[in-house]
Amino acid sequence: MAVRGGAFVFVSGLTAFDPATGAAIRGTTASETRQILENLKLILEASGSSLDRVVKVNVLLHSMLEAQNMNEIYACYFPEPPPARTVCGARLPGGVKVMIECTALASDDDPEQRVALAGSDTHEGKEVTEGNHGLPSVRRAARPEPSGERRPDRLPRSVIEPSNPVLNASRRAGLPHVPGIRVGDYIFLSGMGPTDPVTGERRHGPIAHQVRTTLENMKHMLESAGSSLTRVVRVHVVLANIADMAEMDRVYREFFPIDPPARTAWSMQLRFGNGCEIECVAVA
Repeated sequence: MAVRGGAFVFVSGLTAFDPATGAAIRGTTASETRQILENLKLILEASGSSLDRVVKVNVLLHSMLEAQNMNEIYACYFPEPPPARTVCGARLPGGVKVMIECTALASDDDPEQRVALAGSDTHEGKEVTEGNHGLPSVRRAARPEPSGERRPDRLPRSVIEPSNPVLNASRRAGLPHVPGIRVGDYIFLSGMGPTDPVTGERRHGPIAHQVRTTLENMKHMLESAGSSLTRVVRVHVVLANIADMAEMDRVYREFFPIDPPARTAWSMQLRFGNGCEIECVAVA
């Protein structure tokens, strides 16, 4: 399901399903990724948005060994510059290999709308379906643009680059996401890992060292965008080992000692041998 609130469209985690019947589709990581993104494209258009207005994506994979297979398909759906993104391995239900959720910028002023699909978990709210098929009718749900031209975005979508280019690890590695996206007063950062700010190499070692390096890099990224850690409103912390939670908390408090932001922390599979990965939303 997608929910529009204010300037944004929030899309629930999607798995692969047949848009005609709503039946689940199970296949390879690549084929499931393609089907999810085809469905996501239609959901966003029905919600008054589009793939090129997506600002943040979370991808969950049944195995991080499949990340490259997912990336090859994913890169075909997001034009330059792609959105901010975090990718983790997870235990997914029912043989699912991929799950994708996103936040996108809406393109008009409707304050709220819900779009439910046959393959989603809920049909509550305002459904924009037609006949017996599962996907919403894009023609009826999306508003026509004046004179056949696309309306300008109310909130421009721009890429955040670190002042230190060494910290643009995702782009140096050729991955299909950017370090961060700014939309209006909000900054969405991609998941960041323990990258050495001098060499660009990954700093693997004690989890305290990895968390401190990652949060220092996040601080730099936010300051590059004219924001700061004091303006962070939400944080997601992913650890490779749940036993590291207490040590992560100890270091985390050094960076957020007073009135910390909302936070969720959990353990999942991470790439490149990282012990932690951290993403955030901040006010610009």
